[in-house]
Amino acid sequence: MSDHQTVNSLVFFDIETTGLVKPEITELSFCSIERSQFLNCQRGKLPRITNRLNLCIKPSKTIEPKSQFDEDVVNIIVSFLDRLKKPICLIAHNGLMFDFPILKAEFFRFTTVLVPEFSDEYLCVDSMFIFKILSQSPTSPDPKRVRLSFALKAVYQRIYGCDPEELHEAEADVKTLLLSAIAMPNEFMEAVDSNAKPFALIDKKW
Repeated sequence: MSDHQTVNSLVFFDIETTGLVKPEITELSFCSIERSQFLNCQRGKLPRITNRLNLCIKPSKTIEPKSQFDEDVVNIIVSFLDRLKKPICLIAHNGLMFDFPILKAEFFRFTTVLVPEFSDEYLCVDSMFIFKILSQSPTSPDPKRVRLSFALKAVYQRIYGCDPEELHEAEADVKTLLLSAIAMPNEFMEAVDSNAKPFALIDKKW
């Protein structure tokens, strides 16, 4: 992002899908927090004031070949995001390769009008990339000597010295991601401001 907008709402986001081949969304979870609240977070403690949206299109434990992501779901997501203080930034782990292109593809299945409404005030950033940037700090292990994994579980383990409670359910993954981010709120926020880009520039896949 060239002009480095100041993000006012962070939206931690995760999806679960039917698989990697022509994936369709089965679960979505969004957890938004305003900038000032995020910067005042305490390490290891979930913030009290958040806005959340959890949608179970089909339960993850009984995923079937076809999901039921429809225009009503699109409208719910858009309405949720529209209520937040702008600019907003969607934050997903491995989001550039997975979550963002899939979400945009699902939007296009139902309308080509909604996506242009995501102006430059709707941003996104891949948290995997952010944690890689933060790993270069002087207190982090030397990347030349230690090969680090940036899978979400590995990031959380390095921060808290234990496994997250759950993984591979959308809401649980969002919780793990948020807890990892608030371990260094100022550094994380600065990296988001510097590296977020408009969601409109994301290419849809599948």
